[in-house]
Amino acid sequence: MTWFKASCDDGSADARGALVRVLATDLRRTAGAGVCLTGRRLLTCAHVVNAALGQPMLSPRDPGPVSLTVSFPALNGAPARGARLAAWVPPRSVLHQGPVGDDALEWAGDLAVLELDEEPPPPVTPVRWRAMRTGQEVRAWYGGGQAFSYADVRVGPCDDRIGYLDGQLSGAAVDDGYSGGPLWSLTESAAVGLVMGRITAPDAVFSPQHTLRRSWGITWQQVRRELEHVGAAPDGLPADGRAADGRGAGGPGGDESIRDMMIGPLQALLGDPTVRGAHATALAAELDLRTPADGTAPAVEELARLLCTTERALPSLAESLAPTVTGDPRARTALDRLLALGRLTTAARLLSVAEHRVLLGKLEHLTRQDPGLLPRAATAALPYVDLPGSLQAARLAPQAVPGVLRELENWHGDGSPVPDETPRLPALLRVAEYVAAETEGYAAQALQEWSGRVAARLGIHASALGERRADAARWSARATTAGVRVLVDIGRYAKDPADRYRCSVWRVRADGTAARTSADPERPRTGPEIARLVRDIAGSAEGAGDQVALVAVSVSPDALDLPVDEWDGASADEYLPAAPLGEDFHLVLRCPDIRRRSRGVTGDLKRRWNARQQSDALVADQRIGDEMELIRLLKTTHRGTARVIVHGTPARRAQLLRFCLAMGVPIVLWDRAAHGPSDAVHLDATQPDGPVDELPERVRHFRVRAYVDQAMPARPALVWEDAELPLPDALSLADPSEEAGLSEETEQAI
Repeated sequence: MTWFKASCDDGSADARGALVRVLATDLRRTAGAGVCLTGRRLLTCAHVVNAALGQPMLSPRDPGPVSLTVSFPALNGAPARGARLAAWVPPRSVLHQGPVGDDALEWAGDLAVLELDEEPPPPVTPVRWRAMRTGQEVRAWYGGGQAFSYADVRVGPCDDRIGYLDGQLSGAAVDDGYSGGPLWSLTESAAVGLVMGRITAPDAVFSPQHTLRRSWGITWQQVRRELEHVGAAPDGLPADGRAADGRGAGGPGGDESIRDMMIGPLQALLGDPTVRGAHATALAAELDLRTPADGTAPAVEELARLLCTTERALPSLAESLAPTVTGDPRARTALDRLLALGRLTTAARLLSVAEHRVLLGKLEHLTRQDPGLLPRAATAALPYVDLPGSLQAARLAPQAVPGVLRELENWHGDGSPVPDETPRLPALLRVAEYVAAETEGYAAQALQEWSGRVAARLGIHASALGERRADAARWSARATTAGVRVLVDIGRYAKDPADRYRCSVWRVRADGTAARTSADPERPRTGPEIARLVRDIAGSAEGAGDQVALVAVSVSPDALDLPVDEWDGASADEYLPAAPLGEDFHLVLRCPDIRRRSRGVTGDLKRRWNARQQSDALVADQRIGDEMELIRLLKTTHRGTARVIVHGTPARRAQLLRFCLAMGVPIVLWDRAAHGPSDAVHLDATQPDGPVDELPERVRHFRVRAYVDQAMPARPALVWEDAELPLPDALSLADPSEEAGLSEETEQAI
């Protein structure tokens, strides 16, 4: 570049912020370098780990879960900390996949992932990654991170696995202690690989014919493949230098072709040098670049190159151009063409610098207020997208928002129809609309105004955004209204047949009061008879529509494993052969007996229920020694826990389940078909720790599949004790015209 220049001479601050120093066991020597990969995970070379442990450098033997000492030069002398070995890719021969020979000049593998106990503080941050290519100017540092220790090299031959690196005869050379550190491209502001080894002259009189200052590194493309092979590849990071969704031009030739195709629309939009200079100057300010003060403009070719190689340059330019193309169809077409080409590059991204800064600030603020908001909104907005793990959890930490935002930027627009072949609404804007629908006041208005501006800049038709905004509003209304609720109380007299139950049913009105049905509670009924009764009442309940009704069934403590959800309510003359309750309703359980007999449980239940969005799930499995340990956890570190997943044998599950309910835990999930701890994985398909308010719907989806495929081993049961839902024995007080309920004798038997 000539017109655009870096604002300072050092374009490597991000890389030095991610640099890791790996110390030897004596804590006095630097064994090598590393780089912050994601959060708590660090990446280095396996031979650096061997050097730190005093082992032969290229030994392939896995050291096991050892702990090493690392420090971060960016933290200016902060204490070193421990990092355990989390993944090991041993050095191996390129030729025969065995150990590396003593005379080998290059090898494969040789990677290690270390994990810290907690994320390092700012300014330590993960680097961005791009593909290594021939011709890149890259920089490496000694593991100690001293500012003077940088070594500048140029990538020579690069076969997508390794790249050879040649340095000039001035400045530092890549040497011992550089291995494992990032190779940083100053022009792309990204790491493209790791320093791996160097090629030295023979121990003889120096000759001008000897190889001098040549080293080599492993490409990011190969690093990613090696980590994927051992299951340690980080989510959301690009593979082979592309965006995480696989978009991008394949190598430098592809990017050059895209750059050349950008020249036409750029010439149409910015053919006037004066106009081009004004927009380019504004763009440089957004990207923190310097420009000449002589009133000149960059060449169109140089501007196209900047748009292809600098992150957020293209959307930032489009943000500046969008107001000028309003009412000019030809200019709008040229801008749309430019944006379409940008989606083929590795650098453009979706949002401009300013758009990204504004949205990031809003989402971090909202996440601090409600950690479950973004996962909840993303799950509803993108029901058919395989969300990253951070969005599948019930809560999101504010520091995870930048990574989530980066991931959401990668997804294409939704599949809903749009008018006049206009662009589709990007997934990120849809999520923003769903977040706004769950937010109130000026915060919601500001988010909607933000998405409106971005949509206009992208050329999205106003009706398309309006439809998605209406979808979000309907979803939020469904999430916040009670909907159809039917309460069922099931019990037995001792004299009743084993497969017969007394049943009382109430419908909950929109105002929260309950009306008891005319069903005879004194007549013993079979499970299918009760299922047909519930179906008839739920279908005719006030407010019935396209929502899935909640059917809350109260049972005695010894009937919590009763398969009520499998009771088939289909009649003989129906077209569909089967209609289990759990297929069409959110069939959940309650246990009023335990709630009535437990001291202080009402207050605990309400407190936990109200905190359900902010609390993590507790897994009660073999790691919890006994019921006293469970009680201790629920009274101390998990005092706010609203959700417990219970595993183990049937007898142990029953014991732990009752104590959970007695401690006021409102949401308990277990597999009533499980035989022991090894069956715990069968519940994973329900995403037990996913967004909490969608758990009944996820369980219903699982049940639908399980009823069709009897080979599915799990049969999930769910206690869902909504604190605002009255208990069956108190419902008659809300509607004095009805009978008092089951007889005293019946209540004692239930």
